[in-house]
Amino acid sequence: MPDCEARPITPLDLALVRRLIAQRLPLDMTQTLARGLPGMEGALLSALPLADLGAPTVVIRNGEGGFVGQFRQRAGRAVAQLTFLAPEPQPVHLPYWLAIIDTLVAEAGRRGALVVSAEVPEGHAAFVAFRQTGFAVYSRQAILRRDPGRADADPSLVRAETERDAAAVSLLYANTVPRLLQQAEPWPEAEQSGLIYERDGQIAGYLEVVEGKNGVVIKPYFHPEVYDQAAEVILAALTHLPRTAEVPVYLYARAYQDWLRGVLERVGFVACAEHALMVKHTAPRLERMELAPVPGLEPGRLRPPVTDGPITVRKLARWPKHRLNRWASWWLNGHHQ
Repeated sequence: MPDCEARPITPLDLALVRRLIAQRLPLDMTQTLARGLPGMEGALLSALPLADLGAPTVVIRNGEGGFVGQFRQRAGRAVAQLTFLAPEPQPVHLPYWLAIIDTLVAEAGRRGALVVSAEVPEGHAAFVAFRQTGFAVYSRQAILRRDPGRADADPSLVRAETERDAAAVSLLYANTVPRLLQQAEPWPEAEQSGLIYERDGQIAGYLEVVEGKNGVVIKPYFHPEVYDQAAEVILAALTHLPRTAEVPVYLYARAYQDWLRGVLERVGFVACAEHALMVKHTAPRLERMELAPVPGLEPGRLRPPVTDGPITVRKLARWPKHRLNRWASWWLNGHHQ
């Protein structure tokens, strides 16, 4: 039976992590496509014997080789995102990956995460491992790619997001994204980095934009009534993003937005990857236990009186016999009526 005990990395494991990370399977496509996967930097911080820093990374050593996994979690957020497994999982190593994933989930729970998510290619050996560790498919998604180049569109169709848009954008998100998916991907922090499309004075489209050295990633949120204008809105958004002339553009099309795929393929986007968004819920960490008094189950019930001595019972006064006969005669003669 192989030793499948996974543990957080230490500085002694950094050389192994550096060697394996080149063969990783990315599980956070937004970061990977836009900025590249931040593997070693986060792993280095998490290996230091300090507070919860960096991207928590766990390892199983197997002789000169090993297995590594990592997740990231923004401060104050209840969702942890798995970033990679390395080397790319193979079926023969399934027991190791089960241990790695379970340890990552436990560590995420210790840090306060309620949900752990990963974007996993269906049909991959990693998909089997995630299913066996209790992850469920919350959505399927296609990622569309557009080569670098300028867009020919009317830039006035969209505008930059402002603080005043927060409530309306949140409402659009709540009304268009399925409830199950909202648990796995809560509304992003108010960074005012998105683009707004308005129709008839109402916000009918929002584009969440992540820019990086490798590309630009767009997650669109459209009201169903703007189906006919979605392609124009996307192209107009590209005119607001100068880097799209130099780097590729990637756009998410989740299962509930399947109509977007056909619309965007007509304006130069091509499907380049498909994934399942897999999610597992975990318990939050418990800092300490506090004992609280339990109230009585029947606080209002009657209790018998308590005395310090015997209870004196007084006898009732008895009427004399002649007075009782006189009262009975008066009653029988009807004088009481």
